[in-house]
Amino acid sequence: PWPGKGAVDRDALNRVLYQSRLQELAQERGEDNPALVVELQRTLLTDILPPAQPGERPLSRWALLPGALLLIILSLGLYLKTSDIGQVLLWQQAERHYPALLQQVKDPTAAPLRMDELAELRLGLRSHLQTTPNDLAGWQLLGRLGLLLNDGETAIGAFGRAHDLAADDPAAAFDYGSALVRAGDSGQVRMGELLLRDLHQRQPNSLPVLEMLALSAVRNEDYPEAEAALQALLARLPEGDARREAIVRQLAQAQQQAQ
Repeated sequence: PWPGKGAVDRDALNRVLYQSRLQELAQERGEDNPALVVELQRTLLTDILPPAQPGERPLSRWALLPGALLLIILSLGLYLKTSDIGQVLLWQQAERHYPALLQQVKDPTAAPLRMDELAELRLGLRSHLQTTPNDLAGWQLLGRLGLLLNDGETAIGAFGRAHDLAADDPAAAFDYGSALVRAGDSGQVRMGELLLRDLHQRQPNSLPVLEMLALSAVRNEDYPEAEAALQALLARLPEGDARREAIVRQLAQAQQQAQ
């Protein structure tokens, strides 16, 4: 219970009773009785509440309000970050920002997107592709975003969908095969190599295809295959091409490893 007027009234009443009892003792004895007076004083002191000291006011409930509000805000933030509703809010935000981010990434004169903006564009593009699943360019862009964000699963899935939509398109086949070689497991890497070899047969002078075949062979420590791909690549590069020096070094390393 909070101290209030009741406590003050009780103290006043105790003092009145104390004075009355002193008068009774005087009438009974005709003189002061020190022992009884001392006992009466002790009883009074234990029954009277001590006065409040300056500066010892009870803590106001309003003083607790900022801390309580901070706790509520932190709890709400954690809930939104980890709960389904938090994911929904992020998705809705990405949908709102998607048109502007897409326009910015297509504009060669615009500033490059930051990594967090690329991630938001990826999320907005996913939402767009749910309603337009046959958007070939959209799937190709999603695949490239996956590679930029080191999201191999997204890259492989998106380029695979693009390849399904345009099975006869060499560019779609190359993107899918490259993603499989770069980010796939051992089985996916083999599938990517098959796609790239098929492309090489159809386009024997394609430098990107030869580069990916050489990269895949080096990663698999198939140095004879890597040497053949690098030699074919070097033969197709014109003299003075800046890439020749790096390819010559890679070829020498592959030849050394093959021995």
